[in-house]
Amino acid sequence: MFRSPIRRRSDGTYRFQISTNERALVVEVMSDLRDRITTPDPTLERLFPPPYGDDTERNAGFAAIAGRELLDRRLAAIDLVLATADADRLTAEELEAWMRSINDARLVLGTRLGVDQAGSTPETSDQRTLGAYEYLGFLLELTVRALAD
Repeated sequence: MFRSPIRRRSDGTYRFQISTNERALVVEVMSDLRDRITTPDPTLERLFPPPYGDDTERNAGFAAIAGRELLDRRLAAIDLVLATADADRLTAEELEAWMRSINDARLVLGTRLGVDQAGSTPETSDQRTLGAYEYLGFLLELTVRALAD
């Protein structure tokens, strides 16, 4: 029987026991995402999709009003993941930041890999990125399940 490395504790915190190598991978991916998130990069478009389709004027207005707040929330979540990367116990707030940041990282990695809306992964020679994408999917599932328990 599989025993999840992420489990709710009786005090409301979460036991978080992933390996040192898995933690290092998360830190590497999150650090890369943090560095890229403030630069123009087409792989980040899925993190900030235009809310009004092709209406450039309305999209620009939305970006002016809410764009910085959305960016700041993502940066804060990434920073919280990086700050708790070595923790064996997380609060619900910290685990939720992990969940959001892992999802964001998967969107970016999926875009780099050419994963389509149906989730089909094309053939790729970039096995490292594909491995990170797949592991983060597994970790995201464990995180969502732990938060739902």
